[in-house]
Order: sequence, then structure tokens, then C-alpha cells
Amino acid sequence: MNSQHFDLIRVTIFRVFRRVSVLLYFWILFAPLLQAAEPAFIRESIRARGMGNAFTAAANDEMLLFYNPAALRSVYYNMYEVVGFNTTTNENTINLGKSSSGFSTIGSLAGKKIYNEVNLGLLSHVNSRFGWSFFSNGLVDIQVRNPIIPYLETKAYVQTGLAGGMAWSFLDFQLDLGLGVKLVQRSGIDTKLHIFDEAIIEFTEDQKTTKLQKKFASKAAFAPDAGVIYHFDSYHNMEPKVAFSLQNIGGLDFEGAGKVPMTMNIGVSTESEFNGFDMILAADYRDLADSQGMISKGNIMTERNIKIGVEFGWQKLFNGHHLISIRAGRNGPYNSVGWSMNLFGFKVDFAKYSEEIGGYAGELEDKRTSLQVSLIF
Repeated sequence: MNSQHFDLIRVTIFRVFRRVSVLLYFWILFAPLLQAAEPAFIRESIRARGMGNAFTAAANDEMLLFYNPAALRSVYYNMYEVVGFNTTTNENTINLGKSSSGFSTIGSLAGKKIYNEVNLGLLSHVNSRFGWSFFSNGLVDIQVRNPIIPYLETKAYVQTGLAGGMAWSFLDFQLDLGLGVKLVQRSGIDTKLHIFDEAIIEFTEDQKTTKLQKKFASKAAFAPDAGVIYHFDSYHNMEPKVAFSLQNIGGLDFEGAGKVPMTMNIGVSTESEFNGFDMILAADYRDLADSQGMISKGNIMTERNIKIGVEFGWQKLFNGHHLISIRAGRNGPYNSVGWSMNLFGFKVDFAKYSEEIGGYAGELEDKRTSLQVSLIF
């Protein structure tokens, strides 16, 4: 091979490499990272989060209306939550003061979430037949997708609503059936945009409303719930049960403020008592029909939807909660822990858990902490 042929090959390879490099550059510059969003919900229990969110069969407190209305038949006390306040945040924060460029700071968060959630429950009540819960909460959930030109997935809303339900027992109290309903008014935004998107800065003809502001929505939505629990009474001191629930039947559509799809869940649990200590073991598979879109193409199930939990409680008090409770769980691929202190009506709950925010189980962990204080009688 002479030098002329060698030069021609070298030039050809260089041109191909340059074109491929340019294509890769523009793909990285403008394409969002292909990652699945985490499941949407109306409210979640901090107690359940500490147990890996395995709560479809194990629920037996004032938060059961957000998991399985048939669990009303597992409540053996009249529980009145006068007020309950909780907050959840993750480990990612923005501190623009430590960077010469705000965009570089945001870019360093690519692939991560900025997550803050605040919940308020008022005048909730559950017993073995019926229950209701008034609630209000707010959420700010921003995911930064691209390290070059940050691509944001933004969910921010405030909502107020009412959840209620009733339950009945059949077959000598072995079969529990429950029906529930949620009515929610939400105001906010759920959208995707680049930080340089003209929608952020471009004004309409009247010079008063930006395109981004037009994406905000305020809408009420209504959805029923249904649940079934079957008890296996032949096992002494274990109380095993299997549960099935349909949450948000038909889905809750808040238009520009987001959607909460219907989810179909199954769960099993046991509850045992040993010398004053109560122990709950629970496992769930959430979203059987994959309405949340968590299952990768070609698969029929995912580890993300598998929930496993355990709770130990000592000395159950008049309000249906233990004086001290500790719990642990497995939320998909990640561990969770939690505890409660119940000082005769004043209750403190804590949970440390993780959510998967990548495209598959174990790809991208988002660590979060939840804290709640409440008055329950």
C-alpha cells in the first residue's frame, strides 16, 4: 500500500469520525435522557414508606383510604386525626451561591431530582365500618435531564380533597369488601421544557401572560376505589390475609396539572402478637396492569413494583397506634426504615426511604426523608 492510498484511508476515517462526533454532540445537546418517571399518587403514608410501601393488606390506620378501603374492617379502634402535618424532601438542593454559573449548577444535577412535598390532614376519622379524610398538600418535583442544556421535567401543584369509604364483611368475617371515593381539586403544572425554551420568556400580545403561565391548570377530579381482603383464620396467632385493591378507578385527570392513573394492586400480610409485641409482615405487588408505565418493553413485571415490609410495635394505646413502633422494608431495589413515637395522642412518625427515578430498577436512586407530627385520639 503506497502513501497515497494510506492518506486517502486516513482522510476517510477522519471524516466519518467527525460526522459521528457531530451527531453525538447534537444528540447529547438536545435529547432528554430516556428515564421513566416515578409513580403518581394522591397521598402516601409515612408509616407505609418505612415499610417499603407494602400496605395493600397491612393498612389499618387513618391512611388506609389511600391504599385499600376494605382495610376499614381491620380497624379495631375509633381513630380521630385532629391534625396531621408532614414533609418530605430529598438530598438534592440547589445552591447557586457556590457556583459562578447558575446553569452549570443546574447542569451538575442532571439525572437527579429536586423533590419537596408537604401534606396536611384535618379531621380524619376511621372505624371498622366507614371513614373519611380531609387533606391538602403541595408538591414540587423537578427532574434535571440534560447536563449540557438542562432539560427539566417539572411537576408543581397544590391540591385539596376529600377521601371516604365504607366496608362490609361476609362469610363469617373472612371476606371484607370496601368501596371508597376521592374528590380532589388541584392547581399546578406538569410539563417538560428546556431552560432556554422561549416559552419561559416570550410574552403574548397583551404583554401580561407568558406561554409558561398558560400551562398552569386548575381542575377538580373524581374517582372511586374498591378493595377486597380475605382472611385465613385457620392459622393461630398469625392472621394471614390476602388483599386486592383498585385505586383511582378510571384515573384522575387534572389536565395541565398532571394525571394519577388507576392502579391495580395485590398484597399479603400477617399479624402476630408475642408477649405484648405486635409484628406485621407484608408484601405487595403494585400496579399489576402497568398503568404507571414502570415495566420495560419485553418484560411482564418489574422489581420496582415489589414492596416488602415489617413492623414491630409495643403497647397499643387508645388511639389504635403503638407507644413505640419500628419498621423496615424494601421498596423495589432499595431499603427503607422508619419509627413512630405515640405519646398519648401526640404522634411523631419518621421514614427514610428511596425511590427509583431511572428507567429500570437499580439505575438511579433518589434518597428521601419524611417526618410527620399529628394529634390522633
